[in-house]
Amino acid sequence: MKLLNSRIISVAVIALFVSAGVFGQSSSNSVTASDRYVVSAKAGGVNFVYGSAGVIREAGTSGLLIKGDRLAIGDRVSTGANGRVEVLLNPGSYLRLGANSAFEFKTTSLDDLQIALGSGSALFEVFATKDFAVTVSTPNSSFRLIESGVYRIDVEQDGTGTIAVRKGKAELDDQLATVVKSGREGSLENGRVSVTKYKKSDVDELDGWSKDRAKELAKFSGSLQRDAMRTALMRSYMGRQWNMYSSFGLWVYDPLRRVNCFLPFGWGWGSPYGYGFGTSIYYYNLPPVVFYPPPGGGTPPVATIRDSKPGRLVDDPVRPPFVHVQGSSNATGANSMVKPGRADSANPTFGGEPVRSSGGFSTGPVSAPPSSPAPVVVESKPGRP
Repeated sequence: MKLLNSRIISVAVIALFVSAGVFGQSSSNSVTASDRYVVSAKAGGVNFVYGSAGVIREAGTSGLLIKGDRLAIGDRVSTGANGRVEVLLNPGSYLRLGANSAFEFKTTSLDDLQIALGSGSALFEVFATKDFAVTVSTPNSSFRLIESGVYRIDVEQDGTGTIAVRKGKAELDDQLATVVKSGREGSLENGRVSVTKYKKSDVDELDGWSKDRAKELAKFSGSLQRDAMRTALMRSYMGRQWNMYSSFGLWVYDPLRRVNCFLPFGWGWGSPYGYGFGTSIYYYNLPPVVFYPPPGGGTPPVATIRDSKPGRLVDDPVRPPFVHVQGSSNATGANSMVKPGRADSANPTFGGEPVRSSGGFSTGPVSAPPSSPAPVVVESKPGRP
């Protein structure tokens, strides 16, 4: 009952919070605050298009692909000789398609993201683990990206795929699930596995463009305007468009820049390339109700480690999605892994720092709601489950 009353009070506070943020400004500023950012947790947004690119929809229609389009499962995207496309995967992850290439989504779920690369080349900048892998299939091969990192996949004319692991770890689709580690490339052809060291001379314009995009987008993440972003977050939260337990963060679309960037739920995260995001959701001073678990409980996929400067390389960037929980009282034992979107009401942790509130709003990273059991200690290690 106390938790229910707390939720009701918090929702009322949110309503006052949003109305104050909107009506306490001039009409022109109000439009800026309410419309400056659009928040989403979905995959499929087209974030960049250069040169010739087209799409054939699952429904059978076709046309040019343009920036701002949204792709659904079964929509086939292809590029021409000078084409280049950037597509949003689950929040924090990107697919960057090169020239003379084609792909489509098979699934878009967080714990089972599947992509078919039919031809050409693509770079994948992803947050992943073995239990939350990204699977990329080619006509004759399949690869599982099982660790946060940067991967390039090329498809030969005969349909054979080759994966080059710039950073991270991937599995081949053979009987032994052969692992390809950072700095190596692997392929599977007619049942024969080949794993070799990739040559730096193989890095081309597609690789350079992908890295430049990662740096630029990390800078955008660190430059989101606080008041406008806070208003957008609260409106989308009240509209049930996201919660802290369904992903690793949020896509934020800026209509002025006409681009999406990543807002992480964890403080101090770096991108898979290693560029710091600069801020997290905690920076926007949201009401504590935002951090409550949904009905049935749960633990968000966050880790609070340190500050990072947007767009600058971090020596050892924090990579979600796992949180290591110590001293837990659940059935799995004292040291257990809590996975995004999985209910675990015995572990109400929210980033590893205590609640500090003033006037009903949190002023820093949140650990546990006031009416929840005492928080447990969270310990997170970069890139490790």
